[in-house]
Amino acid sequence: MSEEGTPSTYNFMSETFSSNQHFNYAEFGFHNADTARNICERFPNATLFLFDFDEKCTAAKEKLKAFPNRIHFFGNTQKFNDSYNWSLMKSMTENNHQRLFDYCFLDGAHTFAVDALTFFLCDKMVKAGGYLDFDEYHWRLRGSSLDPENIPVIAEQYTDEQIDDKQVARIVDGLVRPDPSYEEIVQNKVFLKLIV
Repeated sequence: MSEEGTPSTYNFMSETFSSNQHFNYAEFGFHNADTARNICERFPNATLFLFDFDEKCTAAKEKLKAFPNRIHFFGNTQKFNDSYNWSLMKSMTENNHQRLFDYCFLDGAHTFAVDALTFFLCDKMVKAGGYLDFDEYHWRLRGSSLDPENIPVIAEQYTDEQIDDKQVARIVDGLVRPDPSYEEIVQNKVFLKLIV
């Protein structure tokens, strides 16, 4: 991901939302918060819900301080079984299970073990007429920054099949695309929620 963030996401949003429109945007795994910064700049009335590790939240708060009162941060620890799904579940229950989000951008773990649950929870929170956006459809652990040749513990946490699998594609192909409540808008990336 460059300093531009993910242009395919915010360019699609610029074609979909008017610049002065209010909407709720959730991003899971915002890394350096460059996509979020671009969304703040393009959509001054948008409210952002950003989910990532605590240290990423701390850095993003400083980077995005020009946009006060528009961003809610949800941090999690580096503990093995902690993830943004815990924060998302708490947010869902604290908001009485109301459908809060107009746009969910899943750019986090890219693994089935984490992001299949993220999809399930986002499905419970995205409004009819809202969007789910999946980053890096063809991503694999092998060849990524998490390649077990560089980070040996990955080989202890995943099988060879899982390391070589395109896990984002597995979520999209196995869970999202077959669901009749979604329409594919951008191939392998953006899905419109039709019904709730």
